[in-house]
Amino acid sequence: MQSVNDLLQIAERPVQGPSPSFEKPHLVLAFIIIGESGIIGRQALAARSGLTEGPVRTILRKLREDGYADANPSGCYLTKAGRHVYQSFMDRLTSFVPIEGSNLTMGAAQVALGVRGGGKAVKTGLEQRDSAITLRARGATTFVAKDGRFTIPGGSNDCEKDFPSRAWPTLRAKLRPKNGDAMIVCGAGDEITAKLGALSAALTLL
Repeated sequence: MQSVNDLLQIAERPVQGPSPSFEKPHLVLAFIIIGESGIIGRQALAARSGLTEGPVRTILRKLREDGYADANPSGCYLTKAGRHVYQSFMDRLTSFVPIEGSNLTMGAAQVALGVRGGGKAVKTGLEQRDSAITLRARGATTFVAKDGRFTIPGGSNDCEKDFPSRAWPTLRAKLRPKNGDAMIVCGAGDEITAKLGALSAALTLL
């Protein structure tokens, strides 16, 4: 996971001028959006990542300086090195899964994100919730797949039984959890913020 850590360090490196108004999850979300898009314009990237064009320009400059992205008149795209890091993320993370309002967390807009093999890093789930809240999420609940069940460490050993919800079939079908995977359901006032919260929580498990 060294390549992933190298990418995360980009967000911490100081830049000239005013401090950029973004956190690690913003950079990672923008990076993932570029990777899944193939090529994307700066304005579209800003809209999908929930950032203004100023922070997006800073993120793209950082990615270009480190050789992870480049641009042409059609938009920005990942380089060979960038695609390698992108694949490293996708080997560990699932796609975001929108969830119709559920009782599994707080917030009108909810998304789920799986972390393959992330269950071993989950303690109580509070660390993931707190990390999500720093990105203005309303709440986040972390589940760990164990013997075909959704569990909460130190809590429920069968969440589907203890917390009935219409969201469970979606989580099973879309995330396809395997033993030891972690799954984060994050809620916020809007979908982009929910994605950022879920991603912030997921980064604590990588």
